[in-house]
Amino acid sequence: MGRGRIWAEGLGLAGLGGLLFAFPTESLQAAREGVSLCLELLVPSLFPFFVLSSLLISTGLAGLCARPLTRWMEPLFGVGGAGAAALVLGLVGGYPAGARAVAQLVERGECSREEAGRLSRFCNNCGPAFFLGAVGVGVFGSQQAGLLLLGANLLAALLVGFLSARGRPQRAARPAAAPSPALSSLVTEFPGCVQSAFSATLGVCAYVILFSVLTALAEASGLLPALAGAAAHLFPGEGAATLCRGACIGFLEISTGTAALREAATAPAALPLAAFLLGWGGLSVHCQSLPFWRAAGVRPGPYLRAKCLQGLLAAGITALAAAVLPLPVPAMAALPAPAAPGPVPWAAVALLALAGGCWWSLRQKRAGKAGER
Repeated sequence: MGRGRIWAEGLGLAGLGGLLFAFPTESLQAAREGVSLCLELLVPSLFPFFVLSSLLISTGLAGLCARPLTRWMEPLFGVGGAGAAALVLGLVGGYPAGARAVAQLVERGECSREEAGRLSRFCNNCGPAFFLGAVGVGVFGSQQAGLLLLGANLLAALLVGFLSARGRPQRAARPAAAPSPALSSLVTEFPGCVQSAFSATLGVCAYVILFSVLTALAEASGLLPALAGAAAHLFPGEGAATLCRGACIGFLEISTGTAALREAATAPAALPLAAFLLGWGGLSVHCQSLPFWRAAGVRPGPYLRAKCLQGLLAAGITALAAAVLPLPVPAMAALPAPAAPGPVPWAAVALLALAGGCWWSLRQKRAGKAGER
């Protein structure tokens, strides 16, 4: 590590300490809100799925399903059938259940580290309950909006997984234990699975509380309003200030970021922006997933780029769907009738073109590295 980086990190920590001393009341209140969020939402929703994923993998049931599912997972996503367990848990359990499932598959030898790298790009997603309840009904006042966001992100995640498998040099070598996974008794594995699931849940809650405090400090210090104001000047439009503020918060933490869009839910860009934030996940989610990715040998760089690509794809799909089939969102009922859209939804085209450019750039970079080897 270079001296410049050490000094930069030291100055950053010193600045954070200064903000904690300057805004103790705001920090304390944000920490309380983070604890409340964990107790009311995260622990009830994450802990059962963590236990379920641990039991499925530890008992060997996930590996038992690997052989018949390989015929689908291998050609589509370049991974073995055991990866289907991580895919399902990642789509249903919410962040970071998919990451934990991938790490457990690697630990049991049912998934190689190379396959884990591919799985990381599309198996760590927001859960359906958050799409439908917290965002669909809570932000946009419509369950149909939540269904649109859920469908767009599901399609975007699968597209990222499919694109990531294209052009891979060769099929990863399958670990010896994968073809014949050992089955364990549910009674034997249950106590250890509950303990490990609770420990993982506490780790997730720690990051939620921390990022709640960081967001409050950015707000109290004026950094967040300044960034949102600068972005609003660059992207003017209906509800620009509120949308840019939600984007800045959502870059850090997904739940408060999407909730901040409520005041501008009638803006045309609100729904695609929410789709992007849900696909991206936020730095808090990525920090929650980082211990699992390290255990699985997954590099954070490709994972973060894939999540950004997923967000762009989800935003483009959402904008396209909203332009072709406008949703009857109650929050938009009071608005005057908008002008009829043109034959081409240019916002959706631009977002999808940007996603395509990002994917092409990532593919060229991967091809360059393979050529160097």
